[in-house]
Amino acid sequence: MIDENKQTHNAIIHMTSDEQACYATLCETNTQWAKAFEQYLMQGRDLVTARLIASIYRENLVEGYTHSHFIDHIQVPTSPIQHVDVLTIHFKQTSQVLCAPVKGHHAFNRIDVAGPFYWQQADHYERVMHPNDVLDVIIAEDNNYQGSAAEQFRDDLNNSACYMALAVSYQQMTYHNSTDTLLTTIEHQNDSYLASEQAVVEGHPLHPGAKLRKGMSPTETIAYSSEYGHAIPLRFVLIRRDHVRTQQLDKSFDTILFETFEGLQDACQTVLNTYQLAPADYHLMVVHPWQYTHILTTDYEAELAQQIMIPVDYTYDYYAGLSFRTLMPSFPDVSPHIKLSTNVHITGEIRTLSEQTTHNGPLITQILQDITAKDTWFAHVPTHAVAELAGVHFFSPTDTADVQERRSEQLGTLLRHNIYHNLDETDLPLIPSSLIVRMPQQGTSLIVELVNRYAQQQPEIEQHTAIQQWFSRYAGALIDYVMPLLIKYGIALEAHLQNTIAVFDKQDGLLKRMYIRDFEGLRIDTAQLNQMGYDTVHFHEKSRVLTNSQKSVFNKAFYATVQNHLGELVVALSDHYKIDGLEADLWYIVREQIQALFNTFRNSDMDPQRLQDIETIFFNPVIDYKCVTTMRLLDEAHAYTYIKVDNPLATNK
Repeated sequence: MIDENKQTHNAIIHMTSDEQACYATLCETNTQWAKAFEQYLMQGRDLVTARLIASIYRENLVEGYTHSHFIDHIQVPTSPIQHVDVLTIHFKQTSQVLCAPVKGHHAFNRIDVAGPFYWQQADHYERVMHPNDVLDVIIAEDNNYQGSAAEQFRDDLNNSACYMALAVSYQQMTYHNSTDTLLTTIEHQNDSYLASEQAVVEGHPLHPGAKLRKGMSPTETIAYSSEYGHAIPLRFVLIRRDHVRTQQLDKSFDTILFETFEGLQDACQTVLNTYQLAPADYHLMVVHPWQYTHILTTDYEAELAQQIMIPVDYTYDYYAGLSFRTLMPSFPDVSPHIKLSTNVHITGEIRTLSEQTTHNGPLITQILQDITAKDTWFAHVPTHAVAELAGVHFFSPTDTADVQERRSEQLGTLLRHNIYHNLDETDLPLIPSSLIVRMPQQGTSLIVELVNRYAQQQPEIEQHTAIQQWFSRYAGALIDYVMPLLIKYGIALEAHLQNTIAVFDKQDGLLKRMYIRDFEGLRIDTAQLNQMGYDTVHFHEKSRVLTNSQKSVFNKAFYATVQNHLGELVVALSDHYKIDGLEADLWYIVREQIQALFNTFRNSDMDPQRLQDIETIFFNPVIDYKCVTTMRLLDEAHAYTYIKVDNPLATNK
């Protein structure tokens, strides 16, 4: 191991155990990549540290916002940071001062920072070597964070920084000689949508656990993560029908699989004949190969021994999306996308698949399809929900309650419609997470490339206007679908960057259509949906999606759609174009589009008090913002923590 002699600003880099394991694996398999991993190790760490520092400021974690200042470090003779705008956070209990160069200030108290970062003591500056150096100070500042959740978060940051470096080094190594832009690279692929998912190598733009892969070895991370582009062999098992629960939209789960995967039905018949068992007594399930290897033979050993569960000698290659546990074929294969369970800790939680997800998906699909078919408002909205076709999860009738839930969530499968069925050769489908991504040697993100393509097609209008027109089309498609579902029906879709598919016109770069997917994290105001004529009695008895809290429903829609989705695009556009007032102009477009909805619904037969309540929240001077880092430190995966921040949609702006 040669980690002892690598230095940065006179500071020695000591590899963590995760980094050592990763480096050792690369040395055995790809020495070029091993060198790149060393080279970009600090960049990977800094990217995670940046997310953590931004969270301290935005969430006012340990009063980091309250005790912060912005200083022109060019005017500080001893500073190694030659930067005009530097955030300094003063930690009162430990007397530490953290210095972070600022890339931009944005709505919702959003601040973007970029490494290297430094600790300052008088005229002395010491490089921040790892995100856990910052976490140590957070914990020392407030003893409320001195617990098991914080220690787990420490492990998470170790793991996340390691795999961020792995992803960044792979991208740099792969594309360092490429002169193609990201848009050109994606358009040259047979499957532009899959390519766009694989392009998001840095993961969640705000979460410190963006590249977390706890539970997997470096070899498995490379094999199964989307950015490395490897084919993943789906595994299949037969489970006795008294040990599964299923749900479907139209066709049954097994029918869809047998129609999709050639030879699968014959493979099932062969294994059943071996044991002299009847096909009618068994049900199929798809299993992620990681889950198949690590979980099936340990947690379901008894079921395997008794032929309650029978592996099928059949595999089929799919590819991981950004969501990791959602896998898809490569076009021109238009088979369903498949969401699977994996006992791997990713971002903020272990990504198993809840019973409610496989059960409720087809039911929610049916409701959304009925609403958009009958409600004339949606007739001209170019946005649709991606149908969840069928789901299944393991269910042992003899398990105790706590064991039953764990084992059910470890084995589940959800089939989702493939939107390539709805596209033609003029369409360019992209995951919006990729819009804020660029190639390593390029300074232009994908969203800017699309806007510039549109501007080139409209030479008679100025750039500022072209940006606004492009953004207005995009924002309108999202708002006109998500907000009426919230306002009229009490359905808050989780329409963030990762849960959306944006389809652009290849020629002019403008949005044509939008698809919103994944109903696991949405929220439904049960009383409002029931009042609109939709029954929820058939939803899963453990459904977290159903709630009587209007606030949680409003927060879900606003955070995912406005703060996360549109907010990230506003940041990317305003950061690049540097046009005075551009960010305010883009938020004005969002405000006007949402306000227009309220004006329309005010003239309908909707409850005026409900309209007033929602409008007051949406346009209030301050708004709730989800505290992703505070939630991790307090171990609140589902009980969300919020802080009040300035609202760019406020009507007094």
